[in-house]
Formats: sequence, C-alpha cells, structure tokens
Amino acid sequence: MPQKDEERALGAETRVSASPASAWLRIFALQDLVLLAYLLVVWRLVWGAAGMPEQDHCARLVYICMAAVVLGAWIGRGTRALPYAVRWGIYRFCIVGVLLENYLMLRLLLPLVRPDQVDEQLYQLDLRLFGVEPALWMERLNQRPIIEYFSFFYFSYFFICASYMVTVIMLTKGSRRTAEFAMGTLIVFCIGQLGYMSVPAVGPIRYLTSHFSAPINGGFFWGCVSRTVEAGSAMKDVFPSLHTAVPTWFTLFSIHQARTDPRWKWPSRIIGFFAANIIFSTMLLRWHYAIDVVAGLCLATTAGLLTPRIVRWEERLRARHGLSIPWVFDR
Repeated sequence: MPQKDEERALGAETRVSASPASAWLRIFALQDLVLLAYLLVVWRLVWGAAGMPEQDHCARLVYICMAAVVLGAWIGRGTRALPYAVRWGIYRFCIVGVLLENYLMLRLLLPLVRPDQVDEQLYQLDLRLFGVEPALWMERLNQRPIIEYFSFFYFSYFFICASYMVTVIMLTKGSRRTAEFAMGTLIVFCIGQLGYMSVPAVGPIRYLTSHFSAPINGGFFWGCVSRTVEAGSAMKDVFPSLHTAVPTWFTLFSIHQARTDPRWKWPSRIIGFFAANIIFSTMLLRWHYAIDVVAGLCLATTAGLLTPRIVRWEERLRARHGLSIPWVFDR
C-alpha cells in the first residue's frame, strides 16, 4: 500500500509538472513576463505613432529586446544542453542588457511616441502645490563648491546602478534577495519609462532657461554630468524622476535586507545618504520639477511595499508546480 500511495503521489506530481501552466512557469519567471509586457506596450506605442523614419528602427530594437528576453529565459530554464554556468550567465546578461537598451532607446522612442512636451503643466503644478519652483528658488545656491558637491552625487547615480546590478544580479548564486531586487528594479524602470512616454518634458534647465539669471556655475563634476546627459539622456525623461526613484528603491531594498542580514546595515546607510543628496541635486541642477521628485518617491515606495509580497506569491505558485525559485536553475 505505501508503495502504491507513493506511485499515486508521483503520478500526481508528474501531471502537475506537465500542465500548461507548469510548462510556462518552467521557462518564464514573473520578472520575464513583466519585462515582456512592458515591451509589448512599447511596441504598440511605436506602431501607433505617426509614420517617421525612426519608427522601423525603434520597432526592430523592441523585437530584438523581446527575442533576447525569451531566448535568455529558455536557455536559463528551458534546456540543460548547455553548462549551468553558461545558462546562468546568458540569462543574467539578457535581462540586464535589455533593461539597459530599453533606457538607451528612449532617445529615439520618446520623440516618436510623444513629440509634444508638457513642461508648462508641470511648472504650473509646482507653483500651485509648492508656491514656488524649487529649481528657480535654489538659484541662490548656484556657487561652484555647492554645485560641484551635488554634481558629484548626481553623477554617482550611474555608478550606484552599475554596482547594485553587478553585486546583486551578477555576483550572487540566485535567491529570494535576487528575485526581490530584480522585480523591484523592473517595476521602477518600466513604470518610470512609461511615465516618460505619458508625460514628456525637457525639465527646468531647458524650459525655464530665460528665468535663470546665470548658467550653472560648475566645474569638473558638473562637466561630467552635463556631458553624460547630453550623450545618453532621452532629453524628455523627467516625470517621474528616476534619479529619485532608483536610489530610493535601492535604499528601501537595502533596509529590507538588513533586517535579516547585518551585512546590509552599512550599505543601507550609505545608499540612503547618497539618495538624499541625489534627490536634492535633481532640482538644484535644474533637471527636474518638484512634482517629478514626488512621483519618483511614490514609485520607489510602491516598489518597496509590493515587491516582497509579489516575490513570496511567485515562490508559492512555483512550489505548487514543483519548480524552484526564479533565479535558481535546474542542473
């Protein structure tokens, strides 16, 4: 009898693992589906835009990104023909690479999807809500030592993003921590970039140029910031402020990890200090309106509250189908 019970249990497990849902879950994690959903929305926006020379090029980039996500997921979880380390590396490279390309393509995508801009509405909203436009009010701080100090922190954003990606995604075996970081980061970037497409604006530094009495009085670090923005920025990417949302999300993620792992206590304090300075710098350096910063804080807070719950739900779902957590592949 025990043997028959065991056989029945094994048969039930086989039927579960063979179900259509299990077949999909075996290959695609929720983070993959979130990224694909974002790309589908972008694809629809590209083909819904008025015909422009950039339309075909943007569409091809979207197709390539979608193919990379699907291929990475299939190589990572759908086959064992390749060595584990190769599958591990390809999947991570595909996810991080597509996330980076999604941002870089915004320079072509935003003018195509929304050729207009709504700076006047954002400016008037700041005046109604706060009584002043912070970028204009902060012009009294336009002194080189102050500008250089905050330019350093604004520029550090790019290194912070790279450091967290490498540390949590590339240099870990894969765990709930990796899943939470990936899910939260995708939520912040995907929703943030959809915000750019919904609320296109160039920011105070361009729209309110005539309102400032003098240009930014910066030196080396301000030069690094301005050159980097001119070279890689989407130019109409202000609402919400991802320079606010991303460091804030990293801070919330680090604080959450520090509750169970003391090694994260000092990183959470350091990133919190950097985040506060970066947020202030976004308005001092005239890149963002105050409402952009508020939206960025709301986006990061939403990611911080939802991500642990989403990851735990996915773990339970995958466990019911006899599957491992998303970042642990079968050997």
